[in-house]
Amino acid sequence: MPVVGAGGACFHSCAGSELRSLTQVCLRRSHGRQRPPLPRRREPMTAVLDRPTADAPIGEARNTWAWTSILCLLVLAAAVPWQMRWGIIPDTSWVITVCERMLAGSRLYVDIFEVNPPFTLWMFMPAAALAHKIGISPEIAVHAYSYAICLAGLGLAAWIARRAGFVENRTLFSLLPLFLALLVILPGNAFSEREHLGIALFLPLLMLTAWRAAPIDDRIPSLPVALLAGLSGSILVLVKPYYALVVLVPALYAAWNRRSIRTLFTVEYWTIGLVCVAYVVAVQHFHPEFLSVIYPVLADTYMRIQNMEALLTTYGPIYLIALLALRFLRPGLPLSPLITVFTLASLAATVPLIYQAKGWAYHAFPAFSLILAALPLRMAQAGPAPYESSSGTAMDLRRKMLLAAIIATAAIPFMQTQKLGAEFVAKLKAAAPQPTVALVGADISGGHPLTRMLGGTWISRHCSDWLGEQALYLSSIATRNGDKEPASRYRQIADRYIESKLAELEARQPAMIIVEKIDRDWNTELARWQDYVNFMRGYQQIAENDELQVLLRDPGTAQAE
Repeated sequence: MPVVGAGGACFHSCAGSELRSLTQVCLRRSHGRQRPPLPRRREPMTAVLDRPTADAPIGEARNTWAWTSILCLLVLAAAVPWQMRWGIIPDTSWVITVCERMLAGSRLYVDIFEVNPPFTLWMFMPAAALAHKIGISPEIAVHAYSYAICLAGLGLAAWIARRAGFVENRTLFSLLPLFLALLVILPGNAFSEREHLGIALFLPLLMLTAWRAAPIDDRIPSLPVALLAGLSGSILVLVKPYYALVVLVPALYAAWNRRSIRTLFTVEYWTIGLVCVAYVVAVQHFHPEFLSVIYPVLADTYMRIQNMEALLTTYGPIYLIALLALRFLRPGLPLSPLITVFTLASLAATVPLIYQAKGWAYHAFPAFSLILAALPLRMAQAGPAPYESSSGTAMDLRRKMLLAAIIATAAIPFMQTQKLGAEFVAKLKAAAPQPTVALVGADISGGHPLTRMLGGTWISRHCSDWLGEQALYLSSIATRNGDKEPASRYRQIADRYIESKLAELEARQPAMIIVEKIDRDWNTELARWQDYVNFMRGYQQIAENDELQVLLRDPGTAQAE
């Protein structure tokens, strides 16, 4: 470890007795008296430089900046057409619809039955309101908003890393295009999801946590840095309270690494705590229905439906491979605090993934994105000279190929798309310009974003029939298990939902009804209701694909005003 005198001379402790004598002379001159060296616990490869490019010529540093900036612009340029493979995803399309209804005066959790806490709508409201004000497509505004959040999160994380002075900074800066690609290309069908944006804004807090875990040369984060990181990191917790664990686990590591519990009470964590308290107060004040009405329904139905087998088989193997790759990429080299913080955050994010047990890709994005970010950090980790000299070019090439293969394989769950074909949508547009639309089915993707693609109007207060369908399913499970009370309770929930749906259809008389063919049990149940059968007689099929059957109201049937 180097010993740095106040006069700026640097000497290596591994030198001989002459060098130690010279060091003592320098210390006497600098401090007026000799002081014994302070004991210091060694950290694996956590040395820092005063400047990220301290050992690089100015011209070389400028070239690195220029090429890295160009590559980041190319990544963004590629991300925009790449994302058109998915377009606006179903969840985001529904959120835009809810925001527009709220701007028009509808009451959240009263006129609109929404399963997400209010922050989801508050998060997207600026983009929806701006689009409404300046007259552009909300979809364009939300995508631009999502790209801006990714750039802001990554930029703030890079700024904090630079101030921390990690020795890997020079290499990390050259890897910025890769980190940007993990935020704007990897997400695929999770792009613009709440978890996606929350993780982008969580990166600065992870950088600050790594800084806290192993500060060197008495570098201390400033108050503005801690405040910004705390505010940015709080977004992930506001998105879903489960992710408080992703904040807590790295913080505990930092406290353990410093052997000081005071690390848990730094400004950034106070900021997150205060923001969360303020949010709970705001929810109780502005939307008390979420806690008193919506959440009990969710806990009794939505949260009971799980698909653990699909989750484990889809995400388990590749995630374990990514974890093991942390060792194979740099065998024998201990993880630095920076890599440890990202890895622990990723492991903590698997807990909400397993707890929710839905198997949806965007639930897996926090855990996957963080472990995939840890891998290039591992590649950038500096090792001792003997270690680096033993790693040849061929080995580096094999490691890079391994890294590329892991990222490509991990991206597979995010590549699936539910976007409808242009020909199918054009046929519907020609048959019914700007229709009023209803859905028969439990999957949100049946009606969203199709309704907005048609320029149509969604008639229901629900995004889909998930509540009735899941209550029906839970009733059948309870009946099969001989649990009479739950079976009766869920049956009543399903019946009440069907009655309200029939009343809604009769009152709104939608021009178009989309039927999800895969929900056979739900369609069979509705077919037992004579009022539903009679109502559907006024509709004729105009289009069909593998998933959907689209019906249009008979022109001879009177329309409701």
